[in-house]
Amino acid sequence: MQGLLTELVQSIIDMPGRFVDVALADPLSAVLILFGALFVGVASAVFGYLSLGAFFSLFIRPGSGRSPPQEAQ
Repeated sequence: MQGLLTELVQSIIDMPGRFVDVALADPLSAVLILFGALFVGVASAVFGYLSLGAFFSLFIRPGSGRSPPQEAQ
């Protein structure tokens, strides 16, 4: 178990260098890595925003929002 954890930490440390090697090998690779990071970053930011909104909505009073429209009789 200790060896697996050590390998995981070491691979996380080595990963930025490997991404740089791949990005410098070809201009197209650099563009693909950039767009991939952009897509993942935007998706993570949107998910985080929605998650925080859901979390904070737990603490807001239920009656403080808009009420549904009244039905005509």
